[in-house]
Amino acid sequence: MLPDFDQCYQILARRDQSFDGRFFAAVSSTGIYCRTSCSARTPLARNVAFFASAAAALAAGYRPCLRCRPEMAPRQPEHPATCASIVRALRLIDRGYLVDHRETDLATLVGLSADALNEQCTAVTGVGVAMLGKAHRLQMAKRLIDSSDLPLSRVADLAGYPSARSVQREIGRLYSRTPTSLRQARRRKNDRGSGEITLTLPVRQPYNQSWVFDFLARRALRGVEEVSPTCYRRLLKRDAQGDHWLSVNWLGDGFSVRVPACAVTRLATTLAGLRRVLDLDADSQSIDRHLARSSMLSRWVEEQPGLRIPGAWDGFEIAVRAILGQQVSVVRATDLANRLIDRYSNDGLFPDAAVLSRVNVAELGMPGRRGQAIGLLAEQVARGEMDLDETADASVLQDSLCRIPGIGPWTASYVCMRVARQADAFPEQDWVVMKVLQNKAPGCRRIAEEWRPWRGYALMYLWYASTQLAATN
Repeated sequence: MLPDFDQCYQILARRDQSFDGRFFAAVSSTGIYCRTSCSARTPLARNVAFFASAAAALAAGYRPCLRCRPEMAPRQPEHPATCASIVRALRLIDRGYLVDHRETDLATLVGLSADALNEQCTAVTGVGVAMLGKAHRLQMAKRLIDSSDLPLSRVADLAGYPSARSVQREIGRLYSRTPTSLRQARRRKNDRGSGEITLTLPVRQPYNQSWVFDFLARRALRGVEEVSPTCYRRLLKRDAQGDHWLSVNWLGDGFSVRVPACAVTRLATTLAGLRRVLDLDADSQSIDRHLARSSMLSRWVEEQPGLRIPGAWDGFEIAVRAILGQQVSVVRATDLANRLIDRYSNDGLFPDAAVLSRVNVAELGMPGRRGQAIGLLAEQVARGEMDLDETADASVLQDSLCRIPGIGPWTASYVCMRVARQADAFPEQDWVVMKVLQNKAPGCRRIAEEWRPWRGYALMYLWYASTQLAATN
């Protein structure tokens, strides 16, 4: 929901970067819309209108500012109070679902009628599904034009436009430039001359990058992931041409992302995956403000603001690793995952569900019941009976996981937190949680009630607290 006009205008006047992506300012005298942090001279209040999304500003006939590039601002932060079906729908749109699906397909997938979906999307973003899809197409086309050397016909195909000419018309109308001139300007700054592309992912502060990278480093899979204090790399493909790595480098206020040529054709999915792994769509200002009210968490929130929940690049992989990690250390669980890759993978990547459904994973050295749980999970995923994805219904996923023998509430909650990005997931049976809170699971659950709807982020602070308490004892 937009703040009132006076609040919005004050935010614009002070060029508050923390509100970039939360709403946009449009200026009637220029016909341009901007981020709240745009460095242009503050317009007169009578010439300004505010919009909940870039798509809403586009729908009102405004063009994106070439200075602050508002269409590339951080994604509007997600909030648990938003209808879960709408959150899932927005994630799907952001991944390019509407490029090759109809609006009615989207409505059916998230369990709403087309009218209800449009009504609720409008309440959150200011526009309906069709306009959100149009804004996404523009964003993808602009990214591909700026960052790649793909022919315009291919850009049109990947972004969801009917032809190269339609891309030219749209770019010309909104930017008063041709795609060729935009590319020439980009090459003067960074002429890579290769199939890979480099682009930037913005970060909404506070963002605790060291926590995220340390979390990923302690769980990195040998030969699949590489993590240093400022760089995260993920192997996407291995073929006759070599290894194709996705690389992410910390810039201090955002990430530089190098996308290999093999992933450019699915850029929307790749970027959505990265935002998921790095948890870039969280609203840490609101989360930390809420959690800091707790006497048990306030110290840790003050020490390390902006803790995020690193998400899943691949949902099946995380679910299997969660089972491997039952009642063992992170080091032991990671070792088991590496042995699983060594034993069952043909290309060095994590084996897919079809492969693991045909083997007895317990032979790696774990309780038979745990191995059976992985096999049953793999069978359901291979048959398309379980959706291990950020667009899954978290409550359905939790119930489905708990029905598999060998998977309990801790594992299901952990998977929902990292795979379905359920901000309020809280595995009260977690050994570290019980130790830090000095309570058994029922007591931990009662204590955590005041942390709703951000209990997953409270868990991160409890895990952080355990490391600090251990260091002082």
